[in-house]
Amino acid sequence: MGVARLSPILLFVLTALAQAGEPAAFKRAVAGVEVDWRAGSLTAQAGAAADIRMPGPNAARPGAERRARAAAETKLSAALHELGLDKLAQDKTIGKTTLEHAAVSRIEYQSNGGVVLWLTLRFADAVPAKTAPRTLKVASMPFEIAPMLVAGGKEARVASATYDAAAGSPKDVIPVRRDDKGRLVLPAASADLIDSFAGSAVVIYLEKAQP
Repeated sequence: MGVARLSPILLFVLTALAQAGEPAAFKRAVAGVEVDWRAGSLTAQAGAAADIRMPGPNAARPGAERRARAAAETKLSAALHELGLDKLAQDKTIGKTTLEHAAVSRIEYQSNGGVVLWLTLRFADAVPAKTAPRTLKVASMPFEIAPMLVAGGKEARVASATYDAAAGSPKDVIPVRRDDKGRLVLPAASADLIDSFAGSAVVIYLEKAQP
């Protein structure tokens, strides 16, 4: 019996659908904010109505945009706190300096002068890394903003982590396993690298993204 072959068109459609669905596996909602663990970003949506005391929509828009941004910043601050990024930034609350790095990634102007916007903040801007990104590979784990690594009795916490599918991992990726404390254990051959991971950015390739 011969092996059935997919037509080029059907194969293209199936591939496109798989690629379109895959990024969604790396997105989660935290405190009403979308966290994209692949891109390493948080996006908050907020809107503000026009001030009816203003003479017209054009005059009302700047104030509405300021209020919408303030509301989005409040959402981002709550999400950063829930993720633990405020502790990583060595501050009890996310201050104005951190939120100033957030950029408007999308904006919609209403005909009456109201504004809806999307404010995006990158992990790397909230907690800058000391070194260039390193790559790790693990079978499965929950998304964590700054996992702890361990090797040879020493621990090191990374600055921030982003995640991707294992199928796209580079050849020199370091395989790790997760211990009963939730730490990522480096293999013996890479144990001497533990210090270099402290404060670094890492990309973690997952065999399976946990819900």
